[in-house]
Amino acid sequence: MIPIVKNLPLIQQPPLVSVICTCFNHENYIFEALNSVVNQTYTNIELFIIDNGSKDNSVEVIQNWLWLHDYFTSVNIHYHTVTRNYCQVFNEALRKCTGTFVVDLAADDMLCSTHLETAVSHLEERHAGVYFSNAKLVDEKGRSRTFYPLDKNGSLKVSVPEGDMYQHLVERYIVCSATLVFRTFTLLKENGYDESLSYEDFDIMVRLGRKYKFIFSNSIGVEKRLLRNSFSAGQYRSKNSIMLPSTYEVLKKIRTMNCTPRENKALINRSLHETKHALASANFEIAGKLLSFVDGLDERPRRFWLYWGWWRLKLNISWLYLAYTRH
Repeated sequence: MIPIVKNLPLIQQPPLVSVICTCFNHENYIFEALNSVVNQTYTNIELFIIDNGSKDNSVEVIQNWLWLHDYFTSVNIHYHTVTRNYCQVFNEALRKCTGTFVVDLAADDMLCSTHLETAVSHLEERHAGVYFSNAKLVDEKGRSRTFYPLDKNGSLKVSVPEGDMYQHLVERYIVCSATLVFRTFTLLKENGYDESLSYEDFDIMVRLGRKYKFIFSNSIGVEKRLLRNSFSAGQYRSKNSIMLPSTYEVLKKIRTMNCTPRENKALINRSLHETKHALASANFEIAGKLLSFVDGLDERPRRFWLYWGWWRLKLNISWLYLAYTRH
């Protein structure tokens, strides 16, 4: 007679993580990016691979990778024949995600092997909405540094805030967006990325920072490549920035979200920071809009008048700015 065993404990599956990897002309990097997903110490993953109308051999590389990794069954693939707005493409995949958590992986970056395991552990333990970590930044010459500087013992040289991050996120670029791991429902409640914008990270971070807690780990979660021809590298493209008009729209959103004088001060500082770069890169039209925006805020610091004079003169030093930023 076979004994009946009652009340056996259920084996609980760890939360599913959805990784959305979007590729555009990344034939030299997409293979390694996808490998970094299957090489995670965390195994409960669904993967979305999207080619956003690449003109190089990215699709062929993706297909070769799929052939070699046919054992990894939880893969969703979509090839766009025409390049579309990145935010729209990501949101389409986001709405199909079934994971508790979601990662936006650029096809020229790589997840370090323990990134998802560490992120899920922190998010589950501390019930936060967003996780971020340190990152290794590697340029085209192979030179590397960490996003947050470390001493020789691997300890942080700077204090990294966490928890209520809204004011910090408004004022400066304090989080490496490539390391973010989101609770999927938080993104869905915010309707994903703003599809009217040309880029996503500044906007989504401040919107989430207004409502949810961020948690940080000093582990190196992502290896991020710094490429001169990447979209983000063109943030302050001389005379024709695609990203600055979107930054201006985000700053206007922030004005409606702010609740305290300190947050307004942070907005002024960020707006003047963007104005400086707009002027230095000879994006004078958007610089004028930024100056008018600051003029309508609570105060006009001394540098506001310096930038106003620069804008009136239309002094073009973009050649010098380009040389400096490429150094």
